[in-house]
This record gives sequence, C-alpha cells and structure tokens, in this order.
Amino acid sequence: MNRGNGRMSIFDDEEDFEAFERILIEALHKYPEVQLIAYCVMPNHWHLILYPLEDRVLSRFVGWLTLTHTTRWQTYRGMARPLGS
Repeated sequence: MNRGNGRMSIFDDEEDFEAFERILIEALHKYPEVQLIAYCVMPNHWHLILYPLEDRVLSRFVGWLTLTHTTRWQTYRGMARPLGS
C-alpha cells in the first residue's frame, strides 16, 4: 500500500490512473522476478498484492515504483525540485 501525504489525492482523473498503470507495467518489466497478483488504485492510495520469485527483490520493486511514480507525478504538476535543492 502507498498513500499520498496527509491522505491527499494522488489520482485526480482517468489520466492519473492510467499513468500509474503504465509505471506499474514498467516496474513489472524491469523486475520480472515479481509477479502481480492483484491491485487496487483509489484516489489517495493504492494496494498491490505481489509475489516475489527471488529474495530481496520486493523492496527494490516497490522502491522503484514509488520513487518513479512520485517523481513523475511531481514533475507533471510542476512540483519537482531541481537536484541538489
């Protein structure tokens, strides 16, 4: 599960949901040793049921997914800070 800060909305419209699904697909291609069993995306958070096929891959998968989604979300909304700030 992952939630927006202060339970704020992180998915405002259909495009936001679709963007997350594209990132989720990217993550599954990047980490083929993780199988997605089910997922649920709500306006302010998401749930994933994952099955890791190797040790220690789950944290890398979720870390990449979360960081990539957050970075792209902030960039899209003009909220991203320059590196080193």
